[in-house]
Amino acid sequence: MIHLKPPRILLAGAVCLALSVSGVVTAAEFTMKIGHVSAPSVEADDHLMSVFLKSYIENNSQGRIAVEIYPSGQLGNFREMLEQVNNNTLEFTSTTVGGIASFFPEIQVTDLPYTLRDDRVAETMMTSPVWGEVRQAVLEKTGNILLVAVGNTGSWRNFATTERQIRVASDLEGLKIRTISSDLQVEFVNKLGASATPIPWNELYTSLSTGVVDGTKNAIGDYIPQGMNEPLSHIVLDGHTYIYGFNWMSAAWLKALPEELRNMVVDAVQLSVGVQTNFNKSFQSLAAEKWMDGGNTIYVPTAEEKATFLATRDSMREWYAEQFGTEWLDKWLGAIADAEAAIDADRAAVLGN
Repeated sequence: MIHLKPPRILLAGAVCLALSVSGVVTAAEFTMKIGHVSAPSVEADDHLMSVFLKSYIENNSQGRIAVEIYPSGQLGNFREMLEQVNNNTLEFTSTTVGGIASFFPEIQVTDLPYTLRDDRVAETMMTSPVWGEVRQAVLEKTGNILLVAVGNTGSWRNFATTERQIRVASDLEGLKIRTISSDLQVEFVNKLGASATPIPWNELYTSLSTGVVDGTKNAIGDYIPQGMNEPLSHIVLDGHTYIYGFNWMSAAWLKALPEELRNMVVDAVQLSVGVQTNFNKSFQSLAAEKWMDGGNTIYVPTAEEKATFLATRDSMREWYAEQFGTEWLDKWLGAIADAEAAIDADRAAVLGN
């Protein structure tokens, strides 16, 4: 368990609440351990969300639930912590697709490149009915891993490199690029001519610094809390995938709680997604400034340059269908089409069209 230090930045009322100190002194009946891979910093979204959960759950349970936070991969990487959740030895963790893909590989459909057209569609998809089907499928396959909420854990993935500025897809040829542990991400990077190298997040800084890899593919906001703006130098804003954060809980632990506490914990997790998502949207611009303050570059590709990356979109959908069939591909693309239609109708109403 860590001791939380006073925050250096306060971005919103929700964050202020998250960082408040509980006055509850009642002895706890239950313990909720939260494990994540990010630094214990208020500039790290996983940690900020965890602090919010600690404050909210301890206060609203009147001290009946004690929350312990284990940051920086203290309990292991994504897969290891999910195994602990499945074994009911860890109550809660958050992962990207790479964490859950080894348990439910079909979920990699959410990482198909250049499929989500913009931020509004990506955010609308966080509450899509499709996640109910994912929840059921993962729980049936694992037995105890329960999807409670989906959020944004870093906005868009973009290619970042230590030495070479990427402008078009061919600039990636020959580079060793770190990916999450996902067959789809490995295939995508290899199709661009680079050499995909899956590396756990807590090993990435050293791997970049020692030349094990030449670059990675994350959001700008991911790099600053970890100091990765030091070994990295360049980013191209190709925006190939949106980084959804999946929030997993031990179904057995949750079910063992009294009903009033069970409902409150689910509400807390779903509220924490809003804290995390809003923080990430605010932090991206701050992170970009810090990135460039050190002399690093951010390159925005032209439409013609972006088209060189888009060439992989259809081939990656074909690859997914060959590996996993079309069931989840059709569900995902259908849910996106529904989101786009709803957004388009709303825009038309606002504009009076």
